[in-house]
Amino acid sequence: MSDEYNSDISLDKTNVITKIKKMDRKYGKVTNIETKIRDPYIPPSVEQKIRETAVKSRGFTPTEIAQKNDVRISAVKKLLTQMVSENLIEIVESSRRLKIYRGTQAKK
Repeated sequence: MSDEYNSDISLDKTNVITKIKKMDRKYGKVTNIETKIRDPYIPPSVEQKIRETAVKSRGFTPTEIAQKNDVRISAVKKLLTQMVSENLIEIVESSRRLKIYRGTQAKK
């Protein structure tokens, strides 16, 4: 993924859209729903940080990495499958919905 970039992309492109949703209850209760719009690609600086930390981690999921770095989960999943093929990380447990990874340099 890092071959596609010539320069570093700023992380200020994250927009937050707040929607107000009325609940079907008495007294007009409302809830605020925040939706973040993120870039479909991981910036090179964030990708390098993910690669360095993932190799040494004992156990993590794509959701954890996406939340810590504020990137899309689908982009993190693509990066992790690429890292598995490069033998930088390995899959510990896998199911239909969840995969748990471990770095190859992690303490066992």
